[in-house]
Amino acid sequence: MLKPGDAAPNTSFVTADRPPQEIPISSFKGQKNVVVAFYPRAFTGGCEREMRFFQTMLPEFQKLDTQIIGSSTDAAPPQKAFADHCGLQFPLWSDFPKYATTKAFGAFNEERVANNRVTFIIDKQGVIRHVIEDTQDMERHAKEALEVIKKFSQ
Repeated sequence: MLKPGDAAPNTSFVTADRPPQEIPISSFKGQKNVVVAFYPRAFTGGCEREMRFFQTMLPEFQKLDTQIIGSSTDAAPPQKAFADHCGLQFPLWSDFPKYATTKAFGAFNEERVANNRVTFIIDKQGVIRHVIEDTQDMERHAKEALEVIKKFSQ
């Protein structure tokens, strides 16, 4: 798994939009901080709580010039339905079917064929500043990511 100080991988996600678009992580470099929240599966209780909490905190992230991205190994259509179901105003990206980006970050669980619950905070220079791993506290990812960004944005 990537760690603080590592460069974010030069990989792409597929948006859950119709039609889907491929967006490279590098497209945010020099423009925005990025929080990539990997979660196991759409439409599961913990994942829904985590993504809804990111949504609640979205205005605070936006004030800090930060893009939130949620990602699971679900295909784009279920991701879109999940985003709509949760009322999310930030993108959910799909890494199905090759899981190349998830694997590049080191967030893929081969045994479960799903993401591990891990969040990466990437600064505007494309460097990973912090990594959060927690499978129990669904609010920790958003809270801690916001605090980290506040500290390095001062």
